[in-house]
Amino acid sequence: MTRGRLFAVVLGIASVFLGSFSSAQDQSWKLQGGLNLMAGQYFYNHSAGSVDGYADGDLLLLRSLTTASGFYFDFHGSYTGFKQVNELAGGGTLFQQSADGSAEAKWVQRFSDGWSLKPRVEVEDQLFRETKDETWGKGLYDFWRYSTGAVWEHKTRLNMEIPWIWQLSYDLYYTHYPHFQTLTTQYGTEQNAPDPGARILDTVTNQFAYRSEFDLPGFVSLWGLYSVSFISFTDQKVVQAQGQFLGTNRSDAYQSLSFGASKRFNDWQVAGRIRPVAGFELTAADLLSNQNDFDADPSRLKYISAYYDYWETHATPSLTMTFLTPKADLTLAGDFGFRQYTGRLTQNADGSYNGDKLRQFSEEVSVSASYPVWKGLSLKARATWSNTSANTAYEQTYQYNYHDYNYFAGVGWQFY
Repeated sequence: MTRGRLFAVVLGIASVFLGSFSSAQDQSWKLQGGLNLMAGQYFYNHSAGSVDGYADGDLLLLRSLTTASGFYFDFHGSYTGFKQVNELAGGGTLFQQSADGSAEAKWVQRFSDGWSLKPRVEVEDQLFRETKDETWGKGLYDFWRYSTGAVWEHKTRLNMEIPWIWQLSYDLYYTHYPHFQTLTTQYGTEQNAPDPGARILDTVTNQFAYRSEFDLPGFVSLWGLYSVSFISFTDQKVVQAQGQFLGTNRSDAYQSLSFGASKRFNDWQVAGRIRPVAGFELTAADLLSNQNDFDADPSRLKYISAYYDYWETHATPSLTMTFLTPKADLTLAGDFGFRQYTGRLTQNADGSYNGDKLRQFSEEVSVSASYPVWKGLSLKARATWSNTSANTAYEQTYQYNYHDYNYFAGVGWQFY
């Protein structure tokens, strides 16, 4: 099914449900959502960009069938009009603009003693423009993602005092890049091995996760999350030391462990009362892959094993201050990360190798504010500064060293 036809189907389904909602007398139907429209400017590596925009929106249609069961449909879309570096194929790639859309259906079935089951299905479309004259929908890294999964949840108490929610989940993803294909005619006979594959970015992922959350006295919340993903590349062959391709496909395993906490402090008796909430998250993750790399440049001819393997950590503090009289919010947040590749080597600007293992640092600081003006309508502003640096100078394949900052202002609308 083409992208246009699928979105026509999604919009058709949405219109049917919205029509049902507007005409039905059954009060168990509920519609809610939100829309943010913002304009601003970005600066990438000391280069100022033109004024552009950011937009995102959500539409949820919910229906309760009984006190123990119900379902909802979630439609989401967003547009980012400023330069950004996304990791889609093993490293950072610079894009001028991006957009995405998704449609999800979820069923909720509650049982006795706090148990519930939440199966879901979702389709997602991601669009990327590497240059501003590139046609939307024709990007090399555009992809579709189809997924299904389920969450098994239990709400209980620890020692009869502390509320405790834990979840077990499983998700299956298929990701397809319709425009990304290798030139397989360049391989085969001259390398005397199987070709590297054509759809080398297409993957099937099985993900398992466990999450646990506690609400402690004193307005303190604690949570932990562990997830592991087994990623099978459907058509990417493994490269060996001579630059030939084996008959086996690439497979990765990614795992992540996160812990977080938040604390609501006593109200500050200034500016009509301010309610502060502090948060902190710590994440450790690693990726293991059976894929290697062979640099076929005649001046180098370098084989690098475990090219995609890495481990990384992130620390993410935040502070949100709610001004209770106008119900305005001000949030300060940061993210500080470190990634160590265990096989990938650093390179000089001319591409020559210097023997060190590649490592990367990232820092981001943001401030955002929201001020209500009328019936779910708010004025919003956001500014972000970020910097990423690495001990390598060669960036013909991936972006490793860059910094940017941007500021945006606009309006947001929430309805229930």
